[in-house]
Amino acid sequence: MKKYVFLGDSLIYGYGVKPKDNWVYKLQTKYNLSLYNKGVNGSTTTDMLVRFQKDVLDLNPTDLFIMGGTNDLLSNRSVQSIANNIELMIKDSLKENINVIIGFPPNIIPNLANKLFMKCDTYDYCQDSLPLLKEALLNLCNKYSLNYVDFYSATINASEHKELYVDGIHLSPKGQDLLVKTAEIKLN
Repeated sequence: MKKYVFLGDSLIYGYGVKPKDNWVYKLQTKYNLSLYNKGVNGSTTTDMLVRFQKDVLDLNPTDLFIMGGTNDLLSNRSVQSIANNIELMIKDSLKENINVIIGFPPNIIPNLANKLFMKCDTYDYCQDSLPLLKEALLNLCNKYSLNYVDFYSATINASEHKELYVDGIHLSPKGQDLLVKTAEIKLN
């Protein structure tokens, strides 16, 4: 039987919505998946590496969904550092015969985030870097023959669809439904 771990940040955890509205929970219940949600609010890919043994390898999953990088970018880290961290997790997973799926983080809306989440000088850097992160992650997926879920493309016109967001970064119940729709094709 397949056993999934979803590793990431608040976008995996489901910040800003009730647990029943979280896209990971919806996938779990819709498809009756054996699944561990290892999303941690505020987590960077460096944090994910630190907890990788406990949150992933010790659980012995058959499948691992990794999505991170938004908090790294908000911390002014480079796209290359994010890709390097995710590549280390990919290599460790493949050594254990774990099927890896990569998530490309959704777009953000800087002016909304400044108003509704918190003031931050790096929202524009994050928004400008997300397409570069998508490209770097796509290169990793091609290099290691991995499946991916492209949440970035699904939310590319985020500013035209503010109802998808709670605060410009985290997704509303309607946004969570979009993530389910985008992910279920690749995960089922």
